[in-house]
Amino acid sequence: MAKEVFYFSHDSNARNDPKILSMRCDYGMEGYAMYFMIVECLREEETYKLELNNNTCRALAMQMHCKVDAIQKFIDDCINVYDLFASDGDEFWSNSLLKRMEKMHDIRDKRKRAAAKRWDSDANGMQMHSKSNAKGKQTDANKKEKEKESIYIRAQDLSMTKTEYEKLTDMYGKRNVDDKIEYAKNYRKLKNYKSLYRTLNNWLKKDGKEQGPKGIPKDNPRPSGRREENLLEILRAREEERKQHEQSAGS
Repeated sequence: MAKEVFYFSHDSNARNDPKILSMRCDYGMEGYAMYFMIVECLREEETYKLELNNNTCRALAMQMHCKVDAIQKFIDDCINVYDLFASDGDEFWSNSLLKRMEKMHDIRDKRKRAAAKRWDSDANGMQMHSKSNAKGKQTDANKKEKEKESIYIRAQDLSMTKTEYEKLTDMYGKRNVDDKIEYAKNYRKLKNYKSLYRTLNNWLKKDGKEQGPKGIPKDNPRPSGRREENLLEILRAREEERKQHEQSAGS
């Protein structure tokens, strides 16, 4: 017999079952106790069945402290008279117990499947959450790395990209921009500003450092060739006037 003992359901009104009552008419309460002791032994078996032989009867008689032939007759009556047990000649069992155990195993299997499903769902949720966190961390790391790579000029806590630096040098000239950058690095109130590019742009604009496309100051454009010709004509005309004035004075 198997050593493990598990629970099985037992109706509280089993004593009033017609088959049980019929058996009790002949065997009394002793038969009632014998019946449930045998059912407990059946429950302990892996197949919920016992071999129908002399060894089984001797073992049961030993447990119940009764004679072997009394057990043999009781089991035979439970099979053939009271229909409490069933048999194929080699084994005997309780159909009622088999139904109860089948129901119990069905419930147990459903609970296992439900638990496995919840476990898989929780595991997938945790995995997705972990992936999401990892993805978020990777995204933040990539963002910080890009920000780090985009920094071309830094002045205290403010920074500027290469594109912004080139825009300033195009407008104000490299030397003017570099001078302002050095000034910004030592400017105590720079912490009150949010953008290095806009700050330098405003400073250079106020200083009047804005230049043309070729680095020529807009407030002092280079004279064109046409203007130079006009100036020469004016000078020649003034020279002619001077000579004529001198000739008139000599005569």
